[in-house]
Amino acid sequence: MRGEEVLRLVKIRPFEFDDSREILEIEESIFNEPNPLLYAMIENRPMEGFIVAEEEGEICGYLLGTIFMDESRILLLAVKNDRRRKGIGSMLVKEYLESVKGRVSMVRLEVRSSNLAAQTFYFKQGFRFIGMVYNYYRNGDNAYIMIRPMENMTLFL
Repeated sequence: MRGEEVLRLVKIRPFEFDDSREILEIEESIFNEPNPLLYAMIENRPMEGFIVAEEEGEICGYLLGTIFMDESRILLLAVKNDRRRKGIGSMLVKEYLESVKGRVSMVRLEVRSSNLAAQTFYFKQGFRFIGMVYNYYRNGDNAYIMIRPMENMTLFL
């Protein structure tokens, strides 16, 4: 099946509490450690900013974002290992960016400094590096800060 055909079968929709088990399984299989933020967000059932990619009734990815004042943050993005490089992550980011359009001046995220694949992915989505946070992750790894200016922001990079 070609990539375009696969994407037509993927539906992006808001998170529902019944998605919790599948989302936690994806998180643990990819990151090998439970994320307290994800547990807290599932428990609080956010009204917006938590979207999932569903294919034939199965969750294959998710994105968790939030808005604070005029800045949006992508807190978590994950796609099942066997569903990567099929455009699902791009669909999630595109849907999220569209949902915050006109309400924020930029979207920010942090990405592990050793994760070149994720950095490249975000760069292709229009994000740019602006700095580094040392010891950002629990294991002491550093994170790059990346932002994507929205149409109502001027960025001098």
